[in-house]
Amino acid sequence: MGSRAGEVRVSVPIKQRPLGEENGRHRRRGWRSVAAATREGRDGARRAGGSAVKLWTRAGLLILGVTLSGCVGIAKGVTEALLDDSNKQDTRACHIMGPPYQGLEALLERQEAKRAADDDPGTLKILMVHGIGRHLPGYSGRLLEHLMRALDLDVVDETVKHIRLADPDVTSGPLGELRILRFTNKARSRELLFYELTWSEITEQEKQVISFDDSGEWTFRRAKLNAWGKSFLNSHLSDPLIYLGNARLPIIASVRQSLCWMSSADWEGYAEEAHATCDFLDQGRIKLLEDDDYAIISHSLGSRIVMDMLAYVTIATAGQEAFKPYLDIYREKSIPIFMLANQLPLLELGREPAGITGEISAYCKADGVKFAERTMGELPIFAFSDPNDLLSYGIPPEFVQNYLDSRLCPRVTNIILNVTQPISLLGLGDFANPAEAHGAYDHDERVIAIIAHGFGHDQADALVDERCTWMETTRDW
Repeated sequence: MGSRAGEVRVSVPIKQRPLGEENGRHRRRGWRSVAAATREGRDGARRAGGSAVKLWTRAGLLILGVTLSGCVGIAKGVTEALLDDSNKQDTRACHIMGPPYQGLEALLERQEAKRAADDDPGTLKILMVHGIGRHLPGYSGRLLEHLMRALDLDVVDETVKHIRLADPDVTSGPLGELRILRFTNKARSRELLFYELTWSEITEQEKQVISFDDSGEWTFRRAKLNAWGKSFLNSHLSDPLIYLGNARLPIIASVRQSLCWMSSADWEGYAEEAHATCDFLDQGRIKLLEDDDYAIISHSLGSRIVMDMLAYVTIATAGQEAFKPYLDIYREKSIPIFMLANQLPLLELGREPAGITGEISAYCKADGVKFAERTMGELPIFAFSDPNDLLSYGIPPEFVQNYLDSRLCPRVTNIILNVTQPISLLGLGDFANPAEAHGAYDHDERVIAIIAHGFGHDQADALVDERCTWMETTRDW
């Protein structure tokens, strides 16, 4: 896997099977250990009861606290006080609505076939974009561990490469950090580069305006649960407000630069440490764009950021002759985006609509009148949302037509699933912790299996066959 010469470096429900049955080669090792750990936690919760009066009091306070603050620590309190479901089966729902999808596994299998034929195999490259709240480099570790196991990539390079991002359009303040990790299998027939973007330091500077509110001078006056809620608002819910203000262009530049760096080098072409601007017109990128496969994983606010970045690039490069060789390649590519806890509809409120909407057929149909003007071959969007997540939404077809730029050729698959198990509150109804419903996608075995192996085909993971229903969607062209 050496450097390439000449590069410039800088719709029917799936049949259900018994949950414990081993089905097919895609039953991955390690998943049952996750389930076992979950059961152990529930067994411990059963032993943490108290008197009836204390239980009712805790229930009211903790429900209020979770609703206001989304604090994971409160979620544990709810579990310890109220949960006694050690004998219950996992009843979390999972519904998929979209066309069949082969998963990232298909891209790696194609890579292996090319390598076996002595053809240039290319590399699978994945960009991770986080959402609200302060993040530190390495935040994607749990997602990585599960995804790499599912893709049979069990060798990681000890070197982690770092790029401090810069952009000529943003001359003040940091743009974040891009970490690059390399994974292969033991046979070295598969290669995946994972690009983890940490952009939150951009908004951390803006949050200094309200930092005083988290000091002891103010927090000691608050009730404990209210203090947790206010802290969550200051550290997390402030990010969408900041993004819609002065930080929007720097954050978009951060993601744009990350996408450029993805197509700028092979593993050997990156320095271990760099602080530089990626050149979008570097001729070495053309060969890499042709050979490599790309995917994006976003979480929460990251979904809006990624779409804004793509729209920005679409507008900035339209009609510019210098970008034509690159756009010609993108017009033939399909780049899937996996939006965990997506927020596109929520963050569309109060915004100007995309540049061109309602013309997907004209731009994306092979005989469409504007087919040659499209920006991308296809943009498959996989919108994961938990109905109990207060900050996540599905994406209906009307939204795709009316609010997403038609030149991107978007096609949405909605994956509506419970990533956290609802619990019974002593006969008062069901309750699911909204914080866990917003953040637990990165270790949900069904989410990982869908990303890795897709659905609606013979080689899909047996877990998805068992635990999810699939309704195939079609369109007229």
